[in-house]
Amino acid sequence: MQNNLENLTSAIEAARQSGRFFCKFLSPNDSGVNGSHQDGVYLSIKSWDIFFNDIPIPQTGIEDRHVKIHIDDWKEFDSRIVYYTSKKEFRITRFWSNAPYDRNETVGALIIFIPLSEEDYKIHIFNTEDEIEEFTQTFNLSLADNFNVYHEDDEIVVEETFEDKVHELVAGYQDFPQTSVMAEISRRVFMDYHNKKKIQPDKDLINWVDTEYTVFRLIELEVYKDKLVKPFGELQPLLDFASSALNRRKSRAGRSLEHHVNYIFTDIGLPFDNPGRTEGSKKPDFLLPSTDDYQNPDFEENNLILLGAKTTCKDRWRQVLNEGERVTHKYLLTLQQGISENQLEEMENANLQLVVPKPYHKQYPKSYQSKLWAVSQFIDFAREKYI
Repeated sequence: MQNNLENLTSAIEAARQSGRFFCKFLSPNDSGVNGSHQDGVYLSIKSWDIFFNDIPIPQTGIEDRHVKIHIDDWKEFDSRIVYYTSKKEFRITRFWSNAPYDRNETVGALIIFIPLSEEDYKIHIFNTEDEIEEFTQTFNLSLADNFNVYHEDDEIVVEETFEDKVHELVAGYQDFPQTSVMAEISRRVFMDYHNKKKIQPDKDLINWVDTEYTVFRLIELEVYKDKLVKPFGELQPLLDFASSALNRRKSRAGRSLEHHVNYIFTDIGLPFDNPGRTEGSKKPDFLLPSTDDYQNPDFEENNLILLGAKTTCKDRWRQVLNEGERVTHKYLLTLQQGISENQLEEMENANLQLVVPKPYHKQYPKSYQSKLWAVSQFIDFAREKYI
């Protein structure tokens, strides 16, 4: 099989050539590890045209078609895409039994369906954070809803009033604002547009991160508008520009969650340092109640909280374990949508408590869903200690 870089490069090239694709994080049900009677990857109705092309959505009965699946370095095979009007859902079946993946290790992985023709689909699965981040940021994809349907020619689809609201807030920017400002714009536009006065931490963290993708794309269009209409003339300046634009997307996405968590904690009145400082140069994302208390040997260790904040954590969760020697039980807030049972067991044995927005709990194996903390649960826990 290909190495990770070849797999990533192959996927990006195929996605660009096709100009459209569907991708999603695999849930335990998608991977078939929850013992569900329904086998196969669930496909969002919003991706209908990717899989059924011009066929209209039927009102009764079942609509199905057979397609050929192509996976690099693997023999092509037939799968079935089927839509049940009674359930208002459709799936791709006969996939796992033919594909070369260990389905037990694919929970939380990103699967991508790229149409090559009306009958042929290329599929890639990314199971490391670096691959997922590289692919999603290349196409600036928000996966707040667990999936994304990409069409190259799509304009940013936002209601006029919402777009007006964003333009109002980003007007005058000729360069990219700092990531903290971008996060603040996203929160403000979302709360104002939906006339929300009270923060719902679990839902709004997801909403703010999702909104930030739209805000960033609109700012990108504004800042890059001159570069998008003038030819570069030579290859190297084009490559330099593409590299710079991609790196900026990664940088923004990496800090986004941390900025929003900082805002929620501040709004509530929790005491914290962001980042904190423990031993040497170690800087955990959040240290409660403060770095000074951590450095005070007389301060009770049981009253210290160390919290990492990572958008994804399939590979990087171990970084949190070494960020503070005085704190044995650590916390990690993440937007990761699903992790395999093996990894969750490793985290549990390492005294790491996952904090995941409540709407994403269903993406985790059933046996671990009750062990996850919601964001509101973590806040209540911290409030009892400090407020």
